Amino acid sequence: MKRFPASVKIGAQVLFEFGAENVELLDLRKLSSVVDWYLVGSCESSAQMQAILTELQKACKQAGGEPPGIEYKELTRWAVLDAGDIMVHLFEQSRREEIALDELWNQAEKVELAKEDFAKKKKAKVKTNEFV
Repeated sequence: MKRFPASVKIGAQVLFEFGAENVELLDLRKLSSVVDWYLVGSCESSAQMQAILTELQKACKQAGGEPPGIEYKELTRWAVLDAGDIMVHLFEQSRREEIALDELWNQAEKVELAKEDFAKKKKAKVKTNEFV
């Protein structure tokens, strides 16, 4: 797995854990002075989108970062979370195809993300009811 800043790791982990589909990372470091990364994912519903945004806010707070800015209006079927060096774009799939963010930033390097690289490590359960 490539080395990523904490913001990318946190964002990807939340998107994968909450079932976002078609998750892509665009590396904008050579193209933009405003943001380094776009993390893009598709959602099946506005409820899923809201759940992801809520969890991303919690994760940013737990990581000690600045509170992220969020732009979301349910009727647009698109949400943006700005956490400084990363912007997370969530779309309903049909809206994602309309906006074509990937085409807008077609010079950006697309970084492949594997779900298993960002899954939370599960702790082994210790059996407490066994007698020695």
